[in-house]
Amino acid sequence: MSRSRNALAITIRCCSESSKSIGTFYADRCVALPTRAALVYLPNVATIRLLPDALINQIAAGEVVERPASVVKELVENSLDAGARSVRVELAAGGRDLVVVEDDGCGMDRDDALLALERHATSKITNAEDLARISTLGFRGEALPSIAAAAHLTLETATADGEGTRVEVEFGRVLAAEPCVRPRGTRVVVRDLFARLPARRKFLRTEGTELRHAVTTLTGLAFTHPEVTFILEHGNRTLLHLPAVRETGQRLPDLVGAKRAREARAVRQASAGLAVSGFLLPPSGAREIVIAVNGRVVRDRLLIGAVSRALRGPSGTSEADAYLHLTVPAGEVDVNVHPTKAEVRFADPGRVTSVLTQALAAARVALHGPVEVRRVVSLPPAEPGSRRLPLGGSYPTASGAAGARPGVREGLPSQSISETALPALTRWGRYIGQYRDTYLVLEDAEGLVLIDQHVAHERVLFERLLGTGSKPAVQGLLLPEIVELPPAQAVMAAEAAGELDTLGLELEPASGTTVRVLGVPAALPATRAAEIVRQLLSDLAGGETPGESLRERAAASLACQTAIKKNRALSRAEAEHLLAELAEVRDPHRCPHGRPIVLRLPHPEIERRIGRR
Repeated sequence: MSRSRNALAITIRCCSESSKSIGTFYADRCVALPTRAALVYLPNVATIRLLPDALINQIAAGEVVERPASVVKELVENSLDAGARSVRVELAAGGRDLVVVEDDGCGMDRDDALLALERHATSKITNAEDLARISTLGFRGEALPSIAAAAHLTLETATADGEGTRVEVEFGRVLAAEPCVRPRGTRVVVRDLFARLPARRKFLRTEGTELRHAVTTLTGLAFTHPEVTFILEHGNRTLLHLPAVRETGQRLPDLVGAKRAREARAVRQASAGLAVSGFLLPPSGAREIVIAVNGRVVRDRLLIGAVSRALRGPSGTSEADAYLHLTVPAGEVDVNVHPTKAEVRFADPGRVTSVLTQALAAARVALHGPVEVRRVVSLPPAEPGSRRLPLGGSYPTASGAAGARPGVREGLPSQSISETALPALTRWGRYIGQYRDTYLVLEDAEGLVLIDQHVAHERVLFERLLGTGSKPAVQGLLLPEIVELPPAQAVMAAEAAGELDTLGLELEPASGTTVRVLGVPAALPATRAAEIVRQLLSDLAGGETPGESLRERAAASLACQTAIKKNRALSRAEAEHLLAELAEVRDPHRCPHGRPIVLRLPHPEIERRIGRR
């Protein structure tokens, strides 16, 4: 076989026998390598080396174990595969310092306990054909060894009450294997995750964020396995206690709250071996979409995209949340396409999405009033001697008492502000009017200026919430508002309570995942307290933004919720009042989320495009 003149010669040597050459190969030829060889190209050395097993395990751990929630997922799935009827999870520091998963499953004897810590050792499959019909949650034999390579792991297990086995592993190295006394089942203790992998540990988020991920993981598994009791403890608190029930509908109140569960509508559709079941719920603002395939919770883009499109309303927002379970013949779905088994591949994806879309379309018809229509906030008149816009909701009456604004109806512009209340010339030029009831149009010496009315008002409200150094005035509620939350949002409420209090939003925990709203910032509408809290906690639980404090994220959410929306007609006086307010803020060019507020169209560019130049 001829060789290219520029072909690169590569010598492969075994790490354990550095002087022994496995062979010399050339870059223009296909080379068959040993199946367990992990190869590294070293610049300027032109030598490929086999990695040691310890390093191979740590690399694999990075694929399987992303964060503490990954440990919870893998260990609880093992418990479910072992036939457990009760699973208890204990966390410390959001799982960064400690993860404990204990079950009453079938357990393992000593030989199996040791073998389970070897890579690719599993009881779930025996040959290649088994990969085409996976019916268990785990099957690769990677979870335990990957976790053990990244932490200090203790495994206690027994196949019957009495004598069992305890195995202790420290970052991939077995320290001890000895008998122990314990009940039937398995207990796995994971400490100091990524302690010897600082590059991985530094990417972990705050304790609260990691805890929310773990809660979300466990609630997803609880949805798909209602017959199992789940308990989650963090520190000295029991965050979840989900008793076993006969069917998913009986578990729904524990996952989404009793009120929302009562408003849920069942989803049921079956066609030629495919089945879709689950529930649609009124939207929470969090865009909750939980999808399981054959009992496995997935984050599959194909399925999430299909559900999002099916639930999208005319305004472009989701009109419902969804908890769905797809049952697909095992031979028609490949669950072996993602390291964490978060994605799947279907033999006939078109048929799956078609059945799913039909099921959701039928359920939406039955979901009466899925959209909680928010009252449109009108811009109120300026107080005498003031040019400030209140946050909305209540307005001064003629007698000076707060109440509903006279003459304002839902979705209609107010005409109570004098059309000559403000000068026509603003910082951005002369106000011309509105474009599509969304953008304020102005002209100056250089051209046209477009200002997005929603993000402009959002910036004004955001800076007002954060502008004072002291806690804003609080409007106490005569009767506390009781708000039922999904578990992850309840964790967020507890984490953020102190920061929210500094913004004037007073919350206190009630029973389970319920909170009481005691007060809201004086400028916010008290009648919307529950809605505001749900959306706020949903926004906060949605993810962190580098460099932005929790207080700033909370203020941004409150401002976004309360600001005037697009497609809202404004009178000239209202528009010019908003422009005057915008001129006073620190940053009038970007909303709190980073979107631009002002767009300039230079006159020369307009003339060029129109053909005058």
